[in-house]
Amino acid sequence: MIRKINTALLEMQGALLARSLYPAGSKRVSVTEQRAWDQWNEILRDRKEVTLFVVEGRVICDNEILPSSATLADSLFHMLQNRGIDQVTVHRGLTLEEIKGLLDRLSDLEGRSDVDATDHLRFGSLSAVEREAPSPGARTKTEAELYASEAAEVLPGIWEDLSASHSLQAGQLGDIVSCLCRTVASSASALIPLAPLKRHDEYTFVHTINVAILSISLGEAVGLSDNAVYELSVGALLHDVGKQAVPKKILNKHGLFTPEERQVMEIHPIEGARMLINTPNVPEIAAIVAYEHHVRADGGGYPRVPNHWRLSLASRIVQLADVFDALRTNRPYRPGLPLPKIVELMKAEVGSFFDADLVKVFFEQVVSRGIPSPANVA
Repeated sequence: MIRKINTALLEMQGALLARSLYPAGSKRVSVTEQRAWDQWNEILRDRKEVTLFVVEGRVICDNEILPSSATLADSLFHMLQNRGIDQVTVHRGLTLEEIKGLLDRLSDLEGRSDVDATDHLRFGSLSAVEREAPSPGARTKTEAELYASEAAEVLPGIWEDLSASHSLQAGQLGDIVSCLCRTVASSASALIPLAPLKRHDEYTFVHTINVAILSISLGEAVGLSDNAVYELSVGALLHDVGKQAVPKKILNKHGLFTPEERQVMEIHPIEGARMLINTPNVPEIAAIVAYEHHVRADGGGYPRVPNHWRLSLASRIVQLADVFDALRTNRPYRPGLPLPKIVELMKAEVGSFFDADLVKVFFEQVVSRGIPSPANVA
């Protein structure tokens, strides 16, 4: 039951995301609202009511923390908490119109719309103490950052389908790409909305979303066409899909790899390219990026390539973004590095690892806009 409730909340969160991407009343918005309602109807056939609350950044139901707790607390429940709500009770008989009404209120990005109780939706607060206003200069998450976190929640399912059946959830992937392109466009002169990493076990997908955001930003900075940026972002989102073939105990290892483990780890570009090249509706460049993203400019790295191999521009862009986000992120075995140290390390690899012109544009036109500090990981 907990997983069904988790799915119902993610469907509501997806409906909010759809509202940011498509006009009100569009078919895509209606479909997401219907899915959320269908999920709640199934849950409420088995029980009269469901009570959820958020405390200390965790969404809880029936004394259990929901599987997608961190993402829900950062987005759907974050929007509710902005309106003084941290407890929600859903009663049997919930209607589609009640769901739409709630989403209407939460879609007000200024947070000015009150959220009123209905016959089957009740709201409350765990504390009678009035919330303090943010201190002057305090930074709160933007809607763009919340959507980036939501995309990281959706991406694992896309990877799993690719690995298991060579089928691509093209609609969902397209939604993620559109959303990320919009977040980059909306922050053209502001802090780049990278998703924060909150748990060690979500690193792969949060990191991948951030690589896509940085790749889109750099692709636009070097003047790629809209279509090229779209294909680049698909390549960035799928560049590490071959890690589905790597055993979890190796993938999630906190320490250094043994020579045998490293050999297993280094098959993931080949496995990823193999998955993508055999999957319909995947741009050819995505398979190329998956294969090349660990190949160095001087031909080193892995997999081994013939002499004078020339990396694609998309691979060189994703490679830069991949290394940058990995260096800035707190990991179990080391803290994230400060920006001056990252600049020093990456510039030292120009010519052998990175393209000099791309590094220059990346730091002058992308990173210069501002990068959020990595969150402390629980």
